[in-house]
Amino acid sequence: MSAKILLVGSVMMDLILRCERAPEPSESVLGHDYRNAPGGKGSNAAVAAARAGAQVAAYASVGNDSNGDYLLERWHEAGVDTTHVLRRDGNTGFVAITLEDNGQNRLIIFPGVNMETPPDELEAAFDAGCDAVLLQFEIPAATNKRAIEIANERGVITVLDAGPATKNGLDGLPPGTILPPNETETKALVDIYPGDEDSCREAAKRLQQKNGCTYVVLKLGERGSYIYGEDVDTFGPPFKVDTVDPTAAGDAFTGTLAKAYAETGDIVAAARYGGAAGALTCTKLGAQPSVPSATEIDALIAEQG
Repeated sequence: MSAKILLVGSVMMDLILRCERAPEPSESVLGHDYRNAPGGKGSNAAVAAARAGAQVAAYASVGNDSNGDYLLERWHEAGVDTTHVLRRDGNTGFVAITLEDNGQNRLIIFPGVNMETPPDELEAAFDAGCDAVLLQFEIPAATNKRAIEIANERGVITVLDAGPATKNGLDGLPPGTILPPNETETKALVDIYPGDEDSCREAAKRLQQKNGCTYVVLKLGERGSYIYGEDVDTFGPPFKVDTVDPTAAGDAFTGTLAKAYAETGDIVAAARYGGAAGALTCTKLGAQPSVPSATEIDALIAEQG
């Protein structure tokens, strides 16, 4: 049976600015394309889980503006239940992305009304039932805290995307189930860059000590992943693809990891599934437009294992 996933998190409008390279300070460069696309770490992960076959609902905030209307339409198209989405006066979240021709991207995030997502209306969203909850740092810390508390009380899996990361991002949060930071987020949280096996293990240990989570899954980009916790200490395989745009690859990893773990209880297999989804997301332009289907994920795993 397909997993039921609740997003407690962010939704943004992305503006993608394509250029040969990003400008240096005080420099202007000519770009060669720009476009909007639905995004936000939480929304990207939720749509990734939905396209992989999960039943997904969202508890989030969007503005009473045209961007909010557009993003809700995209969620409806993806099959995301928006019953518990809140409309707010103010700006819907927005992300400006520079995408260089070499595949490097840089993001500036304006959370907007995402930071008005309250903790006191969460119970109703949980009452609809879920197997796992997706969380990130693009909403108030108090809302993340309450969501984890409710999930722990009800035996629901939590997957906390540690981005955008700060040194104190985990402070005050209850223990979660899975903590999947990328390399730069790991460095921000525990001051260790996971560059080799020893540093991956030490970083994972410190993250686990800091949060008390059951598993740490380090997202290592083209190097795959590293999984640590409960007698697991291993690397997840990388998948080789031609990268066009890495935007949302980590979010796709997180959303599909949550879906696969909720359905199988196998953290290593779930990380492999997430890794395939993340790799495929790199092969197309944009955040949510590039998220793969379950069929595409299964095909890549069958091909590269």
